[in-house]
Amino acid sequence: MKDLEIESTNFYEKLNHLDIIKTKDGSISLKSSEFKEPFHCSLGAKKEALEKFIYPSDLKNYERSKNLFTLDVCFGMGYNTACLMEELHNHKISLNWWGLEKDKSPLTIALNKDIYTSGWSNETLSNLKAIQCLNHWKTKSGEGQMLWGDARQQIHLIPHEIKFDLIFLDPFSPQKCPELWTEEFLKTLSRKLSKKGRIITYCTAAAIRATLRRTGLEIRSILPTNLHLRDWSIGTIASKDFEIEKNTANSVNLWQSLTQMEEAHLKTNASIPYRDPHGKSSKEEILKRRAIEQQSSNFEATSSWKKRWINTKSN
Repeated sequence: MKDLEIESTNFYEKLNHLDIIKTKDGSISLKSSEFKEPFHCSLGAKKEALEKFIYPSDLKNYERSKNLFTLDVCFGMGYNTACLMEELHNHKISLNWWGLEKDKSPLTIALNKDIYTSGWSNETLSNLKAIQCLNHWKTKSGEGQMLWGDARQQIHLIPHEIKFDLIFLDPFSPQKCPELWTEEFLKTLSRKLSKKGRIITYCTAAAIRATLRRTGLEIRSILPTNLHLRDWSIGTIASKDFEIEKNTANSVNLWQSLTQMEEAHLKTNASIPYRDPHGKSSKEEILKRRAIEQQSSNFEATSSWKKRWINTKSN
């Protein structure tokens, strides 16, 4: 990305699949040479965590709960979880946290940079270090457990009785990392939701939204902020029950039901799901399977949808 400043040192060269990126809000991010994508947008890693994950969580609605059960899928550098911990300092809520991540390198890099560590309170930073070194943490404010490895298998190690109020879904994009966007994995996540729990993701892809809806969840579109005025949506919220919207003003400003344009998107061949029947398929197998299904689909071509909608203002 042209507006990203990449830093390289001997330490980071040892983790040669990742490069340090300085973003516009002063926070650092990473770019993966394996996935050929940055972890965050150039506007800011911390801003993205807040705008696309924390604010849509609407934390004040959990203040009556003793515990907030949260699952962070693709923990990465830890921004989503760290921002959540910081926000919970303003709420009387105990955090019961689980994390899924395959690669410890992003967190290792982050914790070796002052620009990252200086951005958190002592308690949050201590928790992040415990995740790196011990795989778990416990304080008066809550406790957490990290499961390192392939999320498709590791998620089954979470006790069946645990249901999550918040699930942050933050892998690389579906085309780059389809393994964690498949119909089977999203169904597993939906079954892990509490009655009013939410799956929150930056992803707006038709395949993901259509799949989440087929699991029985309602869908909402996260609205662009002033920093994302060019976008028609900056993410998706999926929940079994949006009754909570009647008691909050945040829904007016942060998210809304899908527009006509977004609904039409779900009727194109872009909505064909990623499939991984046994939870062990490779990226190439998943993409090939989907391409074959798209070729035989009677759905509208995504290019036709773009001609009708993408350059017009939807209602």
